[in-house]
Amino acid sequence: MLSTRDTQKCLQTLQATAHTLSSALQEAEVIEILLSQVLSALPARGTLLRLLSPDGDQLLSVGALGLSEAYLQKGSIEVAQSQVDQRVLAGEVVTIPDVTHEAGFQYPVEAASEGLRGMVAVPLSVRGRVMGVLRVYVDDIALLPATDIQLLGILAELGALALEKVRLHQSLYRIAEALNTSLELKPMLNQVLQATVKEMGLKAASIRLLDPQGQVLRPIMTFGLSERYLTKGEIHVSKSPVDQKVLKGEVVVLYDIEQEAGFEYPEEATNEGIRSVLVAPLKLKERSLGVMRVYSAQPRHFGAVAIGFLSAVADLVALAIENAGLYAALQSQVKDLKLDLAEWYRFLALG
Repeated sequence: MLSTRDTQKCLQTLQATAHTLSSALQEAEVIEILLSQVLSALPARGTLLRLLSPDGDQLLSVGALGLSEAYLQKGSIEVAQSQVDQRVLAGEVVTIPDVTHEAGFQYPVEAASEGLRGMVAVPLSVRGRVMGVLRVYVDDIALLPATDIQLLGILAELGALALEKVRLHQSLYRIAEALNTSLELKPMLNQVLQATVKEMGLKAASIRLLDPQGQVLRPIMTFGLSERYLTKGEIHVSKSPVDQKVLKGEVVVLYDIEQEAGFEYPEEATNEGIRSVLVAPLKLKERSLGVMRVYSAQPRHFGAVAIGFLSAVADLVALAIENAGLYAALQSQVKDLKLDLAEWYRFLALG
């Protein structure tokens, strides 16, 4: 049971962390605050934060305190080769008395050279989605009370929420910036898709527009998808119940395409390494122009925040497509006007 003094210390740590994180507007700032608070709150010699790569295959180091540069440069963390991190990414808090003798630890020799022994690893999760792993290294895991491990888990959750907030803030800014860089449609949409994939931590994204007959959804821009997948076949609205719903204004979440009905090319998507899909309509008032899809390499429960974010992006994209069309039409009219003026001047010169 916690003493009054320990309880007060924990509450002060959480209050200070929440306060400082709430004012952070950059990802690097959030990471620095989180790691500093962890080291100040726990009797640890070092801490390390890794975030999942967009394809979910690696854990990328984004910040550390108390660890040497040589240790941090030891090599990448491959999820498939790290049993410890697989457990953490599944939502488990993992404690290891001695990492140098742990079978599921990927770099025991390097850890021994660094003088590391005990470790606690907690998931960095937000809204049911694990985005990374927070590790804390201690000299003796037996001396670390359960309350400190619980505190570490809460700090990780606060950090994950703050990271999501700044990522969405930055991504909306970048997407708005991309939409204002050019009236040339394809370069603009390419930048938007890149920003969306990066900020949502996804594998790929695509934009498809309805053909004039409203029968087929044709790709106008994609990012992160192979040529093999793009040539799998056309998306026929009549054969795609998912897109039928979306074109009526509904946002559709497919948690696992292998198990979901209504997805037109599930086998090809599986071969592409796609597991979850989120689809939003591109609409102007009551008219649907097409659909915007984002793809995850890992099974992902897209929550209200992700759905709202993609819906907002899709609305901006639809407006940009209309503006680009108006711009192209205006350019065509200007070109025709110039030709007419040239003919008129030639007529006057001959006269």
